[in-house]
Amino acid sequence: MTNAGGAPAARSARTARATLRVPAIVLRRSDFRESSRIVTCLSREHGRLTGLAKGAHRPDSPFLGRLDFLNEVNATFSADRGGLRLLERADLVRERRALREPLRFLAASHLAQLSEFALPEDRADPAVFDLLQGGLNLIERCPPAAIGHIVLGLELRHLQVIGAMPDLDHCTQCGMPLQAAAFRHDETPGLMCRDHASLPLQPIRAEVLALLRLLLGTPGRLWPELVPPVAARIAAHLPAHWLAVATEQRPRLRPLLFARC
Repeated sequence: MTNAGGAPAARSARTARATLRVPAIVLRRSDFRESSRIVTCLSREHGRLTGLAKGAHRPDSPFLGRLDFLNEVNATFSADRGGLRLLERADLVRERRALREPLRFLAASHLAQLSEFALPEDRADPAVFDLLQGGLNLIERCPPAAIGHIVLGLELRHLQVIGAMPDLDHCTQCGMPLQAAAFRHDETPGLMCRDHASLPLQPIRAEVLALLRLLLGTPGRLWPELVPPVAARIAAHLPAHWLAVATEQRPRLRPLLFARC
């Protein structure tokens, strides 16, 4: 008698062992011995994938110029046999040359790091991939003056994707609308009304809250056109706190980025 769950399980096992051919974004590279590289990519269908690109440093390597940071490639990974996959092939789809400008590079690197924090190896989350890809498109093309608030908007979308975005309109304690004033607390990501805020009071500037609400309520494609009510660096402390609570990480590039925005 056939086990009803056996066939899907067998197909899943075969899929896990099969060669993978996927569109992917290059997230990280590290040297391995003299001529090879370990490459980490993000794919929409399979999440974060790591493979060994043998001979990637050789002058005649087919990988030359294709595995640069944040390039989009069609990647072929070997079958999963319980160890490190081989990156067998990488066909270049898109090279993001505009991101080599220093401020754009900082912003794109920060976004890539957030995406890597969000996904363990071999777990797919299409929303994280789409956010990275769309975010890179925005950072690549936007006016330099818009980079700061675009990064804030991408951070807010990232918090939404991972289910950690606080309510900006209601007190986290009583649920009442936050109208005249809102307050933060170091031990919770939620916002509070005056009646429930802890001492010492940490009020949030009205224009900071206005910017975050504006970014949340505006489609990302329109962010480059916004006139923010306050500079991005003034509003950056709130998403920084929320990200630290949600990811238990403090992105190292973020302070450098907002010091220049």
